[in-house]
Formats: sequence, C-alpha cells, structure tokens
Amino acid sequence: MSSVKYTSLDEIQKIHDTLEASFLSGRMRDIPARKHQLARLAYMIKENVPAICDALRVDMNRPPTETVLNETSLVVGEAALAYSKVSTWSKDIIPSTLLTFKPMRPRIKPTPKGVVLIISPFNYPWLLTFVPLIGAIAAGNTVVLKVPETLEKTTPLMEELVRKYLDPNVVRVVVGSVQETTKLLQLKWDHILFTGSARVGHIVSAAAAKFNTPLTLELGGKCPVIVDPANANYKIIAKRILWGRTSNAGQTCTAPEYILIPRHAQSDLAKALKEVYATFFPEENALPHMVSGDATKRVAGYLERTQGEIVAGGKVDIADKFIAPTVLCGVGGDDVVMQDEIFGPLLSIVPVEDLDEAIAFINKRPQALAIYVFSHDDAFKERVTRSTRSGAIAFNDVVMQTGMRGLPFGGSGASGYGSYKGKYGFDTFTHFRSSMETPSWVEPFLSVRYPPYTKSKEASGLRLVDASLPFDNQGRATLLSKALHWIPHAILFMILGYILHRHLSTIEGARALLPF
Repeated sequence: MSSVKYTSLDEIQKIHDTLEASFLSGRMRDIPARKHQLARLAYMIKENVPAICDALRVDMNRPPTETVLNETSLVVGEAALAYSKVSTWSKDIIPSTLLTFKPMRPRIKPTPKGVVLIISPFNYPWLLTFVPLIGAIAAGNTVVLKVPETLEKTTPLMEELVRKYLDPNVVRVVVGSVQETTKLLQLKWDHILFTGSARVGHIVSAAAAKFNTPLTLELGGKCPVIVDPANANYKIIAKRILWGRTSNAGQTCTAPEYILIPRHAQSDLAKALKEVYATFFPEENALPHMVSGDATKRVAGYLERTQGEIVAGGKVDIADKFIAPTVLCGVGGDDVVMQDEIFGPLLSIVPVEDLDEAIAFINKRPQALAIYVFSHDDAFKERVTRSTRSGAIAFNDVVMQTGMRGLPFGGSGASGYGSYKGKYGFDTFTHFRSSMETPSWVEPFLSVRYPPYTKSKEASGLRLVDASLPFDNQGRATLLSKALHWIPHAILFMILGYILHRHLSTIEGARALLPF
C-alpha cells in the first residue's frame, strides 16, 4: 500500500483561501520577510542532504552523487543567489524615457503577483519544485506546491520538510493525482508554473485560460544533437552525450535523445560510445531505475519495436523497473523511437547526409527544450543557431546549461514557454507595474491635450510625430538623427576638454610659484 497520503479536496480550498488572505495581509511585501523564507529554504536542503539522497535512492535507485550534483547543490545555490540579490531586484526601475517626461517621475515597480501554483514532476522533484519556489518567494508571493505523488519516500519527506522549515502562511504542499490536480485547476491563481508532459500541459493551459491566469510551461521534448565530424574527438563527444543521456535513467527533460551525424562518420561515433559505455557502467545494479513499472514497460516497448541496431545495452527487467542504458545505431526518422519523447535511457544515432539534412530534420519536428552542437567550426555553430529554434542551444556539451548560474531555463514552442531560475525566476513571478506622478508645475506644458482642439494644437501634435521618426521611409537614418546621436558625445568631450584645460592650467600656475 502506498505511504503517500493525498490532500483532501476540502483542504485544498482552505489552503488556497489561507494563502490568499496571507498575501493580501502584506506579510511578504517586506524584503526581510522574503529573505527569511529564502534562508530557511536553503537550510531545509542543506541540513537534509543525506535524507534527500536516501529517499531518491529508495524511489529510483539514484546514486547520491547524481542527487547532490543535479539537485541539492543547485537549489542551495539558487536560494543563496536570490537571498543576496532580492533587495536589488525589488527596487524601483527608472526607465529610459524622453527628457520631456522626466519631471513626471516614471518608474517601474516590481510587484508580487499574488497566490502562485507550482506543479512539479517526479524526475527532479527537489530541483523542479524548489528552484521555481525560490523565484516566487523572492518576488513576494504566497505559493502552493503540487508535488509528485509517485515517489513513495521522497514525497512524504518533501511535505514534512516544507511544514518544518517554511511559514505555512507562505508555502503549502498539496499531494495528489488527477482528482487533486483537477481541484487545484478549478481555483483562481495569479500565476501557474507547470513542468511535465505536453498532454497535461494542454489541460493546464485550458484551465488557466478560464481566469486569464499567466502561465509558465516546461514541457520537454526530443532534444537533438548535431555532430560535426571535422576534427571531432569522438571519445570526448561520446562521454559527454552518454553522461547526459543516462543520468537519472534518461528521465531528464533536457537530455540528448538522438544524434544527427553524417552517414560516413556514424560507425566512428558508435565505436566510441561502445568503448565509453564499458567504462561508465561496469555494474548495472548501481544505475538509476525507472520511476514505475508502467514507465519501464513503455520504454521496453520502444526497444522491442525499433528497427535500430543495438550497439550497447539493451537489458530490461520490468520487475525491478530497470532499463539498461542502450545505444541504437542506424535509426531512421520514421522509427518508433523517433515519434515521442522517450524519457528513458535510449540513445539513437540517426545518420544524415550533411548539415543541411540535419537542420531540415530538426525543423520538421516540434521545437525542443535544447539543441546540442558538437563542432569546433564557428561558422558551423552559427549556421545551426540561425537556422533552428529551441529553448536553449549548447555547444560541445549537454544538459549543463540547465544548472548554469545566470542562464534562464525554459522552452520554446512545443517545449513550453516562459522561463525561470535566478533573476528570470524573480521576473516570472513579478508584475512590473508602471508608475508616474505629474507635478502641478508642468500644467502649462500640458495645455495641448485639453479641448478645444485648435489648428495650432493639431500642428503641435504633428510636429511631435515628425520628431519621433529618426529615419526615412526606407529605414535609413536621417541627418538630424545622426546629429542628435552625436550631440551627447560632443557635449561630453567639451566637458572633459574643459576639465583637462583647467587642470593643466592649475598645474602650470602652481609651478610658476615654485622657486625651485
């Protein structure tokens, strides 16, 4: 029997109401209150790393090293960053505007959105739950976390630690499956962030649309790799791709799924992958497992039906929820493994004629969360960048962009929209509220806007339109705009010249007074 206890439907409504009242009370408006919760969150992870690793070892047979590198260290780092930067992020922004409007004190005020719903997946439960939460707290919101229900030991631990470390009037956990998620989506939220499958993403989008709720979706997809055989170090390429594909048993939304490489170089890469495979996996029982029996059967079904040649791996143990990392060679574009996201440790090599065919292959398919390019040719890399679309693009490595400090994490097109992490997480859960204040003394300058609208006022309006266009109807910069561009520089040079002249004059005068 499952040890995971679901939240009652009646309790979900009460949780929502409590957090809404808490937000309206203004308890999270103050920066010290936000920093307190961020500090508590950081120590919630830091002080419980062994328990977190143990829970994921039980649930997915994941090695503790993977959990530390891919989850706990990243969450603590993001919390520390938000703690140190939230005061700066929350300050009013002075926009660039016309000199005419400066007296009206235009400002952009970062404002919390309200009550936020974060729906997280099973594959990286700590990372994909608490990194978005960091952004939401830093922005000053109250938050409901819908955590994954499929992890027998991890889910209760998440609920227990949130209850122990975080203010229940700021963050609450909801556990459940379809019924509980449906109930959550019937309520009005001020932002929803969902990470999961495209199928469920459509359901979440439809529910959010009823309330015009802003939404962030991270939906994954099949992430391609393009390999340039020119001067390729296949050993390094194989190590990096195989690591990215097999971490967490391939249950990673940014993992590379298939490799596009010219047909003549396919065997060289396959050989390197086979050699690296032997060094990576001397003991299969130490590898992560699939999350459930159903997930194992699904991936095993791909292996049974593929037309690709198994180069390495291929072992399946459904009872133990185990799929060995498997490399497939000679996979065609219409093969069963190329139809949907695998979300398991299968890596396919798809031979193509050249870069043109590789780009066309990618562009015929839904946009991926990431594209990976292995090449030392800048022109090659630039061509892929310009000719494709994806949530991210990385060169000569895989997956690392997800955890890299300073980069946003998010999809594009079919792989989702919106982003979070660091300042981008703060921005996602923030409304940038425009503000201005018009003083009384500018009233004489505003007379043009008041009726009656005379011919002279109309002419003034037309002059404003003319002055707003620093280019002609062919898009060429006008002489006036070029002159205006250089005026500030000219003034600056004049000021610097004057200061320098005065400085030199002072020195010469002082020297004249010296008798030695």
